[in-house]
Amino acid sequence: MDIKTIEQKQLVERYLFGRLSPPEARFFEQMVRKSPQLADSMGLPEALRRTMHLLDETGTEWRERKPLFWHKPAVPLVLAAALALAVALAVTGWLGKRELGQRYAALRVEAEQGLLNAPTSSSILRVRPARLGEPPPVYPIGTRVSPSLAELRIDASFVKGNLFTAVIRRDDGTYWARLDNLLRDSNGELHIALNTSALAAGRYDLELESVNLRGDGGPVGRLGLRVEPR
Repeated sequence: MDIKTIEQKQLVERYLFGRLSPPEARFFEQMVRKSPQLADSMGLPEALRRTMHLLDETGTEWRERKPLFWHKPAVPLVLAAALALAVALAVTGWLGKRELGQRYAALRVEAEQGLLNAPTSSSILRVRPARLGEPPPVYPIGTRVSPSLAELRIDASFVKGNLFTAVIRRDDGTYWARLDNLLRDSNGELHIALNTSALAAGRYDLELESVNLRGDGGPVGRLGLRVEPR
């Protein structure tokens, strides 16, 4: 290879700027080592000649570099699978947030409108509480899905007092309501009206207390109420 060819192909400039492929650069270095006069005629800088001299002394030569890990054939497949998994998780998270937002909006509307539904029917239930020491009877008062207005007429004729308090709890002991200053009518009955949509499905215990004007007193009877789920 003569100087004219070297100049036409701009080998010197391409070599100095690292634009030669590894085999081309190796061939160029070998050519310079074998022909020092050619290097002088091409005007290579002194630094390049020192580099060639060092390469000759150490025996260092260009070798094929090991491919970087992302250049391996299996790596793109792994990266693609990871990307697909990330996209799937992102979509799932987005759908989960969307569903959560819809549920939150529904609960907010329900809270603004109230938890009570308009009764579709009404009924009058005459009930008698069990006295202390007796097993309390259980009375069904309606369903949760189709709410009704259940008017309880509790027989309190066996009690001497006229003023009462009713405490309602779930069968697990959860406090639900307390109704004070209940007066019985001329038939000896107490009137309590309940919208069954205000009660979760299950059993409730109603404890009846006879009290005085100061609110002091004690239990005189108990009965159970049941709300069916549907």
